Amino acid sequence: MLKLSERLRQDVKRILADSGFQGRVTLQGSFARDTWLSGETDLDIFARFPSSMERGEWTERVLPAIRKGLALFNVIERYAEHPFLEFHVDGTRVNVVPCYDVEKGEWKSATDRTPYHTEFMNTNLTPELRLEARLLKKFARGIGVYGAEIKVGGFSGMLIDTLALYCGSFMESIRQASSWTQGTLLEIGKPPAVLDMKKREPGVDLVVIDPVDPDRNLAAAVRPERLWSFVAAGREFLRGPEIRYFFPPQFTRKTNHQFAERIRVSGRELSAIVFKHRALVPDVLWGQLMKLEKSMVELMDREDFHIYRSTIWSDEKIESAILLEADRAVISSVKMQKGPPVSKKEDSQSFLQRHLGARDTARGPWIEGDRWMVEKKRRISTIADLVKASLREEAYGLTIPKQIGESLTRTMRVLQGRSVLSLLGRAGFDKSLWEFLEAKPSWLKQTP
Repeated sequence: MLKLSERLRQDVKRILADSGFQGRVTLQGSFARDTWLSGETDLDIFARFPSSMERGEWTERVLPAIRKGLALFNVIERYAEHPFLEFHVDGTRVNVVPCYDVEKGEWKSATDRTPYHTEFMNTNLTPELRLEARLLKKFARGIGVYGAEIKVGGFSGMLIDTLALYCGSFMESIRQASSWTQGTLLEIGKPPAVLDMKKREPGVDLVVIDPVDPDRNLAAAVRPERLWSFVAAGREFLRGPEIRYFFPPQFTRKTNHQFAERIRVSGRELSAIVFKHRALVPDVLWGQLMKLEKSMVELMDREDFHIYRSTIWSDEKIESAILLEADRAVISSVKMQKGPPVSKKEDSQSFLQRHLGARDTARGPWIEGDRWMVEKKRRISTIADLVKASLREEAYGLTIPKQIGESLTRTMRVLQGRSVLSLLGRAGFDKSLWEFLEAKPSWLKQTP
């Protein structure tokens, strides 16, 4: 790893020099902090540029030059706060990241803090603490909450290292996490506290102060389900420590019959909205898919389909699907609509004029208690028809992400019930579907 990292660092340094760019090239991330996991290593090579360089120059000149110089590898462009490059060498993922070479606190981009993170951790982590951080990372990886990329929305490597340093060991990190409540505040050198509700950002349940930037929360991007999975898994681990938390069992292939039986016993209506799309940067693709999933679920709830659960599958190349569980795939052809109180004269008159004798009025209006009620005909009564209509008509209010919108409209199909099983065999789909149908995290073991 040392030989590989130094060779690649020198390659990037040479490419920049040959292209006429002034930049310091250094190793950063878990490998530079010596908290990396064997067999799961990422190499983060940072190119630090003068603050006078325009951000647009990274995208238009710097990254294309590096990409051309590394043409031997399959280099793709990815995005966090700004673009960076990614490729693989001998099973190791390599990221080439631009940042500004600035004084502490004078940040111009999110990645400007990273060299200071490395310096801080290399100063404060002892060899023993580095091993404890590795245990904590392996635990987080094993339960599926490690990684700050959009697809995961979990704990970053820096966040894990900070927790290990704050708590002093893997076991103490797990013990303290098992008692976290909403609004827990952690800061190096200070006892744990709980934030006042008024000072909390919406949806942020954990605050871990960045040791090199007191105004930044290292845990801001951790999604609630990842945070509370970490807490719950830690509690289960304390009750019965097992190696499976670090090395979860591999998914075993299931038969069509097993899938069909699992669908049957769920008691829910399973649907899959499947579509093709062009190849996109993974972070962009997952961001678009999550927006679509959220909007689709909200639309179906508005139309009375009552979605219980949803998830996303993607081969991250050309095809993706949104999986849904609803109480029913077909609803009645009419719906009840509540009107104004009879006591409100003008509102009542307006309601009667709008609905009395209207073509889409099935029955009524009538008075129930103190209010007018009416029964209206539905235009749409199936999930499949609703999805198709929402792609045609803006009135349904479906948010269609820009970069997958055209292909979604052109290639979308809705599969229901056992027809979803026609997707089995696609990359990662069997595992995603089984976990969705089981509705139980892999680390949660049946109590004897």
